[in-house]
Amino acid sequence: MLPTPPPRALRQLLLAVCALLFTSTDAPAQGRVIRVTTTEINRMNVEQIETAVGIIQSRRSPQVAAQVAGEVVAVLVDEGQGVEAGEVLARIDSEQYRLAKKASQAEMRRLEALLAQKKREFERSQQLFANKLIAQDLLENVEGDLAALTEQLSGANTQVADSQRRLAETELVAPVRAEIGLRQIDVGDYLQTGTIAFDLIDVENLRARLPFPEYRAPFLRPGLSVRLSSPASAGAPVVAKITDIRPSINPANRSVAVIIDFINPGNWRPGASVRAEVVVETREEVIMVPQVSIVRRPAGDVVYVLNGKTVTEQQIERGQRSGRFVEIRSGLNGSEIVIVDGAGFLTGGSEVSVIE
Repeated sequence: MLPTPPPRALRQLLLAVCALLFTSTDAPAQGRVIRVTTTEINRMNVEQIETAVGIIQSRRSPQVAAQVAGEVVAVLVDEGQGVEAGEVLARIDSEQYRLAKKASQAEMRRLEALLAQKKREFERSQQLFANKLIAQDLLENVEGDLAALTEQLSGANTQVADSQRRLAETELVAPVRAEIGLRQIDVGDYLQTGTIAFDLIDVENLRARLPFPEYRAPFLRPGLSVRLSSPASAGAPVVAKITDIRPSINPANRSVAVIIDFINPGNWRPGASVRAEVVVETREEVIMVPQVSIVRRPAGDVVYVLNGKTVTEQQIERGQRSGRFVEIRSGLNGSEIVIVDGAGFLTGGSEVSVIE
């Protein structure tokens, strides 16, 4: 059996191993060939994006009120239920309105018959007057009666249309696709004209309200493209545009409110949170390199460019990040081959061996 080293010797051994590991992984290698991978420069379109998290709101919250007075005979929906535009929500007793419609239709038919008779009488009177068998004032009297009946029939038609409208309004219908937020009536209630029966929440026409820091306001304007995503709903982001930017700054958090109106893609709900990516600017065909190829040195960010069997250290200015790639604003011309894996172990002039 081997003797157990004393605790002090064991600690010194562990420190020596740690120092060796630290030196081998963090310090650039000197005097040896480093195995690396390389990549050519990528050119991509880069989006400058501003992000914010806000709340989804309903663009409209209409109320459904009784348009005619009467007793509620049926309630067909309840709170929380989704309804389509034009769907019947409740019915008011329609008997008196149906009778009123029949009466107005009967009056219209009576006047139509009188008018037809008066027209025939007027035609005969014209012939008699032409043959000088009646005086002109008699013809004018018949013509006046005809005009009066024509006006009465027009009024009767209006009355029929009004009675038809009032009969239709005994059915309370949803003006838009929505959810029932509050039901305020029940069967047996007597409603006066204008009584609120239902509060609706429009789930078709939605609005995202997003707070952006005030210093970002100069970059934002109506019409900019936006990608919206909500954790409450799976699926692809919704593409929309900035509708409006509120003119005032919120004094509580020094933010400006950005409004984005959009159509519900299917299952988004008012009250849920929403994340927005506003595309402020798109730059085309910019130089991009993998994020792992950029190394932080005391002088700044550098990449290592392959030069035969050795590398050249090139200081760069990084820009927008897009996925695993980073924009290079200066320092490269786009024709270089840069080191990817193994870049952190290099210095300028290091000898490398490229592996596939």
